[in-house]
Amino acid sequence: MTERVKGLVVADGANEFDGLVALVEAAWRWPGLRREMRAAQGYVSHRLWYSFPTTVGIFSWWEDEASAYRFAHLPAHLEFWEWATRPGHTRGGWLAFYAFAHGGPLWGNGVRKQVLDFGRFTHQPDGAPPKGTPAQRRSGARPS
Repeated sequence: MTERVKGLVVADGANEFDGLVALVEAAWRWPGLRREMRAAQGYVSHRLWYSFPTTVGIFSWWEDEASAYRFAHLPAHLEFWEWATRPGHTRGGWLAFYAFAHGGPLWGNGVRKQVLDFGRFTHQPDGAPPKGTPAQRRSGARPS
């Protein structure tokens, strides 16, 4: 087994549901799953997305990879996957983990929601205006 990533990670996942009925059944399960995820140790934030006709995805951020895997073994998540793997519920899925390497507010105070969720993982905003792109800095042009 490889060593778990320490520090902020994003879990990127999606499922293609097997029709409208399966999509509605998954939506019915979502409140309990969301409640369990938000209460899980190491949870930072999440965003859902939808792609027509039956694909739903989620980006979820965690303090470290181990936190995401602990959540994956909690009851509501296990029950969801037990349901999802039965024939007629999903056609396939995707899951990937990405580790935060560096970053933070681009300028000013950043985007308030992102700073609130992720500010503890990045340097403090300095309130300075943007410095421009590398090409602008090389040419001496000022950012607009």
